[in-house]
Amino acid sequence: MTRILTIALILAITFAACKSKSAGTGDSPQTAHEYFEKILGLEETMSEPLLTTEAAITARGDKGDYEGIVRAAKAMEDTIDVRINAIKKIEPVGHGAEDFRIVVTRYFEYIKSIYTGYRKIGEAKTEEERMKAADEMAKAINGQQAVMENLQVAQAKFAAANHFTIEAK
Repeated sequence: MTRILTIALILAITFAACKSKSAGTGDSPQTAHEYFEKILGLEETMSEPLLTTEAAITARGDKGDYEGIVRAAKAMEDTIDVRINAIKKIEPVGHGAEDFRIVVTRYFEYIKSIYTGYRKIGEAKTEEERMKAADEMAKAINGQQAVMENLQVAQAKFAAANHFTIEAK
């Protein structure tokens, strides 16, 4: 159990390290680059909640506080849902904007699946159920590289199709 929590903490730090330049929260974007920045701004707003939640889940896991894990995971699922709904409300701008939005939405859904895994671990009634949930979560974590690569390819493709470059951080 501690091993999975440690892996998940590393995952959260990886997501936080992948954050991009923040975008404003004003009106709908007028250009493809503004759209790109607005979407990536939503990703950046995830860094602090991810790190805070991972620390809370790790501390609760070390204490065997499964109800606390459920509360923290559910709160993070809700936080991610807010971002997903915001992405869906932003008017897509630029060539390939719909495809880009789909990939970004899937990225956020992937992150949410990690916290759904934590919630299932916390909700498990028996150690057997808990181990099964932990195995499912481990499988999801193993998909991280593919999800990140897909996101990076989509970012590069969208930027190229709309004639702007992605600023390195």
